[in-house]
Amino acid sequence: MNLALSEDGSLPGDPLPFLNGVIWFFVVPVTIFLVVWLLVVAGENLTKAKKRKAKPELLTQIPE
Repeated sequence: MNLALSEDGSLPGDPLPFLNGVIWFFVVPVTIFLVVWLLVVAGENLTKAKKRKAKPELLTQIPE
């Protein structure tokens, strides 16, 4: 009867071990941040490389 009247979360479970806590609250967020950062930097470099392609200009190109 006592368990039926208790609210959710009032009976905590086992604590998270230290290693799991470090992995879930430090390693995983840092890894996600780094992956997103690498994707953004790679995308910026691709767009810059496309813009840097030399386009032939009429003034500097000798017609063949």
